[in-house]
Amino acid sequence: MPEGNDLVLSKELDTVRFWVKRELEAKYLPALPDLVEELLFLQGRTAWNFKYSNLKVDPLKASKIISFTTFALLKKEFHRFLDKHRYSFNATTIYCSDTRKLKIKNIQAIEER
Repeated sequence: MPEGNDLVLSKELDTVRFWVKRELEAKYLPALPDLVEELLFLQGRTAWNFKYSNLKVDPLKASKIISFTTFALLKKEFHRFLDKHRYSFNATTIYCSDTRKLKIKNIQAIEER
């Protein structure tokens, strides 16, 4: 059973991941054809799977700096629409648990070889 602090950190991480994922989909990842995007929206789906690694949490007085690597993987059914199927990003956020406010400080694409 997770302790109280672990549970809070887990909820914070879920919140941070959700907002970073939305930011990536809106600004950094390529769009599929409009008809496909519209169909996915109406179905409540997304064309991307997200995985996270390299989590680093630096606690400050009232907020935490949370950094991690995000991998966006295009689902196989959409591979025919895009040439590149995998994108990597480093994300840094500042999360204040007292006010529950999140600021995305930096998102940087990682070049794949």
